[in-house]
Amino acid sequence: MRILFAIISCVFGLLYNILTAAAQRQPNIVIFIADDLNQQDVGCYGNRDVRTPNMDKLAAEGMQFKSAYAASPMCAPSRSVMFTGLYPFRNGSQMNHFTVRPNTRNLPQFLQKLGYRVVISGKTDIFPLHNFPFEHIGEEFGKYAPIENRTDRKKETVNMIRTHFQDHPEQPICLIVAPWIPHVPWFPNTDFDPQQIKLPDYLADTKETRKALTAYYQSIGVADKMLGEVMQAIEGAGVKDNTVTMFIADQGAQFPSAKWSVYDQGLRIPMIVRWPGKVMPGTVSDALVSLADLTPTLVDLAGGKAIDDLDGTSFKDVLLNKKKEHHQYIFAETSMEPHFWYNYTPSRTVITKDGFHYIRNYHPGVRFITHIDKVEQNEFYFDSWIAGAATDPKTKFLLDRYSYHPPEELYDLNRDRKEFSNLIANPAYYSRTNELKKLLDKELSRQGETAAMILEGPLPQFFDRSYTIRQNASAADLSFNKKVWNPHVLVVTAYLDKIDKGGVICDYFNNFKLYAYHDQIGIVLADGKTINSEQLPANKGQLYMTLSEKGELVVQFNQQTIITQQLEKDLTKIKGGYVSCGMIQGEEMTGHLQSYQGNITDLRFTMNELSGEP
Repeated sequence: MRILFAIISCVFGLLYNILTAAAQRQPNIVIFIADDLNQQDVGCYGNRDVRTPNMDKLAAEGMQFKSAYAASPMCAPSRSVMFTGLYPFRNGSQMNHFTVRPNTRNLPQFLQKLGYRVVISGKTDIFPLHNFPFEHIGEEFGKYAPIENRTDRKKETVNMIRTHFQDHPEQPICLIVAPWIPHVPWFPNTDFDPQQIKLPDYLADTKETRKALTAYYQSIGVADKMLGEVMQAIEGAGVKDNTVTMFIADQGAQFPSAKWSVYDQGLRIPMIVRWPGKVMPGTVSDALVSLADLTPTLVDLAGGKAIDDLDGTSFKDVLLNKKKEHHQYIFAETSMEPHFWYNYTPSRTVITKDGFHYIRNYHPGVRFITHIDKVEQNEFYFDSWIAGAATDPKTKFLLDRYSYHPPEELYDLNRDRKEFSNLIANPAYYSRTNELKKLLDKELSRQGETAAMILEGPLPQFFDRSYTIRQNASAADLSFNKKVWNPHVLVVTAYLDKIDKGGVICDYFNNFKLYAYHDQIGIVLADGKTINSEQLPANKGQLYMTLSEKGELVVQFNQQTIITQQLEKDLTKIKGGYVSCGMIQGEEMTGHLQSYQGNITDLRFTMNELSGEP
């Protein structure tokens, strides 16, 4: 028995050692995401003014990608692409701050199955966060304000790197380091002379622009210093040789025709990858890659099998110098912010390996407006562009380029990296233009997005004192000017069928959820309290609900009052969250809050009273 026990112990010990060794062979993965950074604004990419010694050091020790692109020039959609491997329409997060679709598979789920500890430090900006099972640290420096917190003053990131490899040396880790740098508001400039820096061609040369650019450069330096601390922590833990260290940005800087837009400055990002012993130091790759490739690449690096039905694909073979090229083309889009200035100006675009950039703008008659125009007052420069455009032709050209987009645009990036010369009407490029039109159409068809979907978009349809939400759609609170949409009485009307199966009729900004289910109509309050009607004889009919700011609730169905209730507080006001029709944004629930199993026609929210006047 002793001999048998000894043999069994040896076998188990051998298996444990084999499994531990296998786990240790999986590389650690550390990704540093700079927030709003142009590729051209990093030292190793050719900028001679900005100071990025740590980014440059990483490039000298690894591979630098020249043709890396975001799939969206906005924070939440771009990060949702990164962590799902799906383009914005396919994961659901097209407008900024919107959620992914319910049950969307994602990076932490994939890597946790492969034995990884998956941690995000700082900013998340993916919704709903609980659907992404990251371990979250650094919540303080992951908040927008104050900017002093953005440098991880508590050093939670570097301390976690040290303690992880002390306490769990056998477990591989994937760590996402995501500070709000160099996102606006920028750090005050202390290191640069505004008059001495070289101004990029896509920016108007005004005193205010130069001042803003130096603050942006100052913030890049802060990001670089933080990256250096992470690199030192990796070396200090003794795991540099078995760690893939990656530096990327989510999209371009918040300057006109960069962030928010699908121009080159909005989409082309820095991407640097170091993997000692695997990636040849000091290499530069021309491979065309997308941030949609991030998740499949990390799964591949971790030893996992390729994930079915993703839009991105692994570029591991490019890193290992087994391939020189990756995509023949990449896709990107913008559906703009959901903010209440109502400038829904969507664009869809393809960029090809041979350097052509085709853009389709779906509402060319609508002026393009973003935070840049008025909202972000930190180092504010936009008014100087408006003033300068009155007398300076180049400033006028740059201002118009930002504010007004034609139906189609075509640029040859080999000859016009600035994208100043739109070739769409040039007869010499008709054939190429038609090819790219068909390519974009084919890509949109593959994703399942139609022109009608893009033109309509996710915003409500607004009327003088009311708005409608179509079924299986929602709108964010940011879509509403709360000074205007401030009802004393909220009126909700619709025509419902199949209330026996039913489900959620609407979610009103987490104030309440109205539902019809099993031939009853009811309301669920934020605290979980449920108020419902008796069984109703008709399976379809008109819904009419009023809710006053004093809490007086009345629900009618087919002109019969079915609920009267006095609630304890005002639930009429728009607050953080979404208003939806027939679903709950980002969630798939069961029972009476399931997605509506039937038709909801003309769901309308009206302020104060229904008007009988023409």
